[in-house]
Parts: sequence; C-alpha cells; structure tokens
Amino acid sequence: MGLVAFYFLVLIASIFLTMSVLIKGEELRAPKLIGKTLQEAYQITSSHGIYLKKEVINFDKNYKPLTIIDQFPAANTLVKEKSFIKIYVTAELTEVIIPNLSNKSLKDCEILFTENNLKKRFTSYINSDKIPADHIISQSYPPGTTVPIGTSLDILVSKGIRDRSFIMPFIIGQKASDVVYFFEKRGFRISKITRVPYGYIEPGTVVKQFPSPGFRINPKNLISIQISQ
Repeated sequence: MGLVAFYFLVLIASIFLTMSVLIKGEELRAPKLIGKTLQEAYQITSSHGIYLKKEVINFDKNYKPLTIIDQFPAANTLVKEKSFIKIYVTAELTEVIIPNLSNKSLKDCEILFTENNLKKRFTSYINSDKIPADHIISQSYPPGTTVPIGTSLDILVSKGIRDRSFIMPFIIGQKASDVVYFFEKRGFRISKITRVPYGYIEPGTVVKQFPSPGFRINPKNLISIQISQ
C-alpha cells in the first residue's frame, strides 16, 4: 500500500506541475519601448513573442512623430508570452501656417487658435494709442510661418489708451470760466457747477471744489465746483 500511495502522490504532483505550466505560460520581462519608434517596437516585441496594442496621442514636440512615449506594463515587468503591451505613440507630424492675429480681438484670436490647432501660451498687456483694448498688437511667430501642429504662441494685447492723470490743483478764488477752460483743454470735464450766494465775492468765482487739492484725478473722475452768484 505504501508503494501505491507514493506513485499516486507522484502522479498528482506531475499533473499539478503540468497544469501550472499550461495555465501560467512562459513568463518574460517586458522590453523597454519608451523612446523607440513604432517600427523598432514591433521588431523588438515580435522577437519576444509579445503583441502590441497602440494608442495614438497628440503630437508632442519633445518626441519625434510615431515615437513611443509611454507603455503599460512598464519595462522589466514580468509578462506572459503572447500577452499584450499597451503603447502610447505620438501622432504623425502635421504642420500648420500661423495666421495673422494683428488687430484681432481676443475672442477672434481664440477661434483662430482652435481652428488651426494652436495653443496660447503667455499673454502680456500694454497700453496702446493705436490698437483698441483687448486686441492683439503682436505675436511670437510671424504670420505665414509653418510650424508643427500644437505649437504654442505668445501674444501681446492692447490695454487701450493710457488714462491721463494729474494732481487736482487748488482752484478756489479762480474765475469759473478760466477753470472750465483749464480742465477741458486737458481732456477733463466739469460735471457739475452749482451757483451759491457767497457774500461780497465777485460772481462767477470758485468758492468750493471737489475733489480736494492734491487728489490724483483722471478723465473718469467727476469734478464739481461751486461758484458765487
């Protein structure tokens, strides 16, 4: 009986090992494919008995077209023979022509970026007497330049005319007509003139002002005066 039991255990062990091999299959380490071209990857994996599952992503300027930039499982991971490795491949290089963005509004600019598969990188603003506010003054690539799809552009945008400003002067005691002329000549406007009785002061003389002297003003500020009647 002891000999029979021994042969029976040997048989069970053989069956177990055979099934383990059949189920598990031969294992090998996944090759490093990142940085390889698609053609090179196919050559490498075919020699290892491994299949590839490809996913194309947008063009990446850091890699050449049809280059593998990532893989799963990672290199040196144990995989079964005839299993799949998923690879992420950059798209084929496509070139576009840079459009003319000069004098275009920011809204129109966004549309042109989308239509031409371009990206906006840095946006800077400066005052301009010639270009309306929120319109493009210049761009980092000249119009007509051929660049890879997905290229990023910098744009310079107008903030419009710089507001003129100066310190509110002391105008009490001055003639109202002189004060009005003084401000209008500089692009300012007296928004309100109120006549008030004021002792023996000559009519038309400024007796009160707003803003007070020393206050910095620009054309958007409201300026009002009271004058003697």
